[in-house]
Amino acid sequence: MKKNKYIGIMMLTAGLVLAAASCTDYSDYNTAPTDGTEPIANNTLWGNIASDQQLTKFADLAKKCNYSATLNSPRFFTVWAPVNEAISDADYNRLMASDSATIVKQFMQQHITEYNYPVSAALDSMTIVSLNDKHHPFTQKGFDGFSYQTINIPSTNGVMHKINGLSEYYHNLYENIDNLEDCDSIKEYIQHYDEYYLDVNASVIGPLRDGKQTYLDSVLKKRNTVINSIMRADLGNEDSTYCMVIPNNKAWKDAYEAVYPCYNYIKKMDYLDLAQKTNVASNYATRPTDAKSQTPVEFDDETFAIIQDSLTCRKIVGNLVFSNGHPRNYPLFGMGTFAPADSAITTRGDYLTDMQEIVDHTVSVNEMSNGMTRVVDSLTFHPWETYLKPIVVSVPAHTMAINKLTYHSIPLEYLEGRDTLFSKVPEMFRQWLFPAKSKFFSYAGVDATDITSTNGKPEFGYILRDVCSATYHIYVVVVPEQVYDETAAVKPYYLRFYLNWTDASNKQQCTVLPQGARTNSKITTANAANTATVTNLGDPGRVNVIDLGEFTFPASYYGQSAYPSLMMMHTESYSTSTNRNRYDQQMRVAGVFLIPKAYNDKWVNSENE
Repeated sequence: MKKNKYIGIMMLTAGLVLAAASCTDYSDYNTAPTDGTEPIANNTLWGNIASDQQLTKFADLAKKCNYSATLNSPRFFTVWAPVNEAISDADYNRLMASDSATIVKQFMQQHITEYNYPVSAALDSMTIVSLNDKHHPFTQKGFDGFSYQTINIPSTNGVMHKINGLSEYYHNLYENIDNLEDCDSIKEYIQHYDEYYLDVNASVIGPLRDGKQTYLDSVLKKRNTVINSIMRADLGNEDSTYCMVIPNNKAWKDAYEAVYPCYNYIKKMDYLDLAQKTNVASNYATRPTDAKSQTPVEFDDETFAIIQDSLTCRKIVGNLVFSNGHPRNYPLFGMGTFAPADSAITTRGDYLTDMQEIVDHTVSVNEMSNGMTRVVDSLTFHPWETYLKPIVVSVPAHTMAINKLTYHSIPLEYLEGRDTLFSKVPEMFRQWLFPAKSKFFSYAGVDATDITSTNGKPEFGYILRDVCSATYHIYVVVVPEQVYDETAAVKPYYLRFYLNWTDASNKQQCTVLPQGARTNSKITTANAANTATVTNLGDPGRVNVIDLGEFTFPASYYGQSAYPSLMMMHTESYSTSTNRNRYDQQMRVAGVFLIPKAYNDKWVNSENE
């Protein structure tokens, strides 16, 4: 059985820490030799092939696809010709039964390249790019892993080597899409976005006609916007190495049913514009407006079903490709296994954990000319890492009773040895509060001198972008004065929180968080009046993560200009010096966090173990 050339490529790259994910410069390959070697013969390549009794199968295939004319032309080639014994009867019969285009691409061009490549004592190991753009190792001992029977047979238009093996043709990952079986859902989705374009560099230029360029020989190539724009991978590039995870029909159906409800749109959505503090209307992705009325155009249910379907498919395919340029992806290529804490990185730059489950759900592994595929019966990617990510908002978009908002960045070295400040912060939030490459702890705040009056009650309003129709757990991280002034008096916060959102019938709602808490206070906004309020004192002198509970949004805001908003404000008046001394009148917030329910449940369960 033929040696797996792909694993050989992987072994060469295993020592690279940050190899390039893709390269399209072929200048390293097929450079015309300059050793002065010239063929000496009276026959063309075709003449030598046709007269050689060891190459009758090769000759039959060349004649079947009319490649004999190409090998008889002045164009200069190097041919690695499999001898008869190297071509099994099954392979020979399969190829002879194929159409000419298949024979040319999968057999003739697989064994031929341009320029003169003799075998000599000076030959070092190199990579040959054959006429069909496939890559082959070429050494003193063999071609593509097969030994030579005869070398350096000269011809008037090239040189030929007879080899003891048939170079196996592999589709690249893009070509393989057309050959998928039992994976019709992903196949049909990707193929829908195939498009052909004129390759002007490969085409032969003709005369100008009516000011337009014509071509004597037009070369059309195929590209795909899903692969290029959503997957962000060049799956047709033979100079790349990827692993593509392919869901079979069952895996696609299960993933589709999980993702689809997250993009439940309504025809029109009213929302509170925090900048203007007025109700405005929006619909999906800032759709066209009527020029006369300047009102959003409303779509019918069928149009929104198409949008919902499109977004669902985009989210499924977005994280299916992994480059071997990242060592953390090596287990997907069969090199080691994933430890529980390991993560892989997709071509979109997303980090995915628990990837050993993808390996465990692999039903087949298939070698391609530029990598490999893993067909899986389940896409086990976590929603919070792919299609339903946490929403983190650091800076309020609206303030009230405040002259100036300040964004503070406290050097981490200033916080060293003061662990009690963050003792109430769960581990999950530290990834956002302390980014790996940051040297600062940051938050938005307002100083007492920037509050409009001594009895002013500051208010912050946060825009929550791209919220899906899903359940989130909502948290707010508030910061005490001690973070930047260790000597400051310890004062508790006295806050309440309101969520402005739109229901499924496009009615604006204002809900107090956590839901169900009540006092005798009352607040009136531009949208609603609600007597259900809550106060939060927190743990004075420490960074507090305030738990506002779960909330389910019935309609999706994803991709819209519309958004829900979270309002937070003080509940006490600061008109008296007693209250100003007792409670913290300032507001300092490190972020508002909407954590998808599944992620929050996983974290809570791990904390309780």
